[in-house]
Amino acid sequence: MVKLGLFSLMGLYDRNTSPASVLRTTVDTVRMAEDMGFDVAWFAEHNFTNHSICPSSLLMVAHCAAETSRIRLGPAVLALPFYEPLRIVQEAAFADLLTRGRLVLGLGTGYQPYEFDRFRVDPNYRHQKMMEAWDIIEQGLTSGVIEYRGTMFDIPRTELSMRPFGLAMPEVFVASSHPELVARMARHGHTPFMSFGHRGLNAATAFRDVIVERWAAAGGNPATMPLAVQRYVYVTDDENDARHAAACVRDLARAAVPLATAALPKKDGPFLRLMPLNDEPPLDDFLENAVIGPAEYCAEKLYEEIVALKPTHLSCFMGFAGIGRRETLASMERFGCDVIPRLEGLVELRDVDMQDAA
Repeated sequence: MVKLGLFSLMGLYDRNTSPASVLRTTVDTVRMAEDMGFDVAWFAEHNFTNHSICPSSLLMVAHCAAETSRIRLGPAVLALPFYEPLRIVQEAAFADLLTRGRLVLGLGTGYQPYEFDRFRVDPNYRHQKMMEAWDIIEQGLTSGVIEYRGTMFDIPRTELSMRPFGLAMPEVFVASSHPELVARMARHGHTPFMSFGHRGLNAATAFRDVIVERWAAAGGNPATMPLAVQRYVYVTDDENDARHAAACVRDLARAAVPLATAALPKKDGPFLRLMPLNDEPPLDDFLENAVIGPAEYCAEKLYEEIVALKPTHLSCFMGFAGIGRRETLASMERFGCDVIPRLEGLVELRDVDMQDAA
């Protein structure tokens, strides 16, 4: 069975909803995910807009460490170019201590021009900075000592007080298809983390094919490549509720696209102005491309995507901004009670069919 993750963006699109309410709902969904047997709870981090109220995913990891006991907890992702490596390696080591070894690391380069500008980081060097920061994190977490000389960073010998003897590196997921980063993942067996958002399975398959090609070019075996896939999921029997969820997915796209492309996205204070996309598809396309609907439909759609993409990890983005707390928790409950058992049954049936065919 594919391992399950819960992804929390912690967006605040409704001005009548408080940040405290977003936080409370997020923690409640993480507790529910643990009870349902999810493997990881992921926390995004973004800055300076209402697209996410969480500027530090490791703070959420630390907070939820005290609220849970079994589920693993991870940033999705640490945008390494924005960090001083000596600071982030200590925080990661301390987060691993707080979680009692349940820390999982999601790493990335960042993608929003507005964030790069505000942090005064040149985006042209983001991959180089990430690679060197990744070196430093790995060195510190596995040895307890950092001594590094690179192009971006030059660090004299420095010991970590909370990790004096070093431990194994936490499991690493990386949100990038950049050839150099995929090559590093292939060499060390780390997991590519891909999302196809509001786009359909054909776009996802094409994206996966790029990662597989670069994995193989680096000497990795495509047949054993791990893969994390992120999907929008909302479980409901009500057609109007489903269309509202699709509209929330559309709002996510209307926010994410200008954040990825505009140096100065249009805002009212911290709130993004959500404008229709160029060549925006109709709402029915958002409904079709996400996993939204009754439990049986959601299970069958996820199964179809698992067969096509062959992920080892399925990250479920289930808390859309614009959907109320009660509806979000109800969808989560339906997912745990009705979707997971159906999905497990479909996977088991496929395994039996494959054995019979052999």
